[in-house]
Amino acid sequence: MVLRIEYLLILVLVILSLSFIGINPTSQSAIKSKGDKEILFQNFSLSEFKEDTLGKKIVAKEAIKYKTHFDLKDINLNDEYGNAILADEVSYKDGSVYMEKNVTLKSKEGLLFTTENIYYNLKDKLVKSTAPFTLDFNGSTIEGENLEYSMKSRDISADNIHASILLESTL
Repeated sequence: MVLRIEYLLILVLVILSLSFIGINPTSQSAIKSKGDKEILFQNFSLSEFKEDTLGKKIVAKEAIKYKTHFDLKDINLNDEYGNAILADEVSYKDGSVYMEKNVTLKSKEGLLFTTENIYYNLKDKLVKSTAPFTLDFNGSTIEGENLEYSMKSRDISADNIHASILLESTL
């Protein structure tokens, strides 16, 4: 009994043909992404360079770009004039910046402003804080609530203001 190779090849070809007929591929729709994160940066740093100054610099522990907004954590923002803003959480959406948790503004003149939240509208140049705030400068302290500052008109308003102002006399 001799088995011829041709018969073996025909048998393999028949088995393969039957297996292809038995496989019925179906088209399935793609699964939508459950998250809306587009990109994540860790140890994020962004610098602007100008001819005679250092320019602006932003450093964050984490920066996440979503479809509708940006979120930053542990932010340190320095401008070209020596002023700095520190905050634990920052969100940028539609021309507005929301800063939350341990917000500190330091000016090169020695002004120190601390609060728990700040809302800044870039279009209207309006700064608001609903949390209590403290402003320290040259040994003087001002405390209050509901701060509102218009950068256009330079108007400042706040509620429940308590101030301790130190005046130096010149002799």
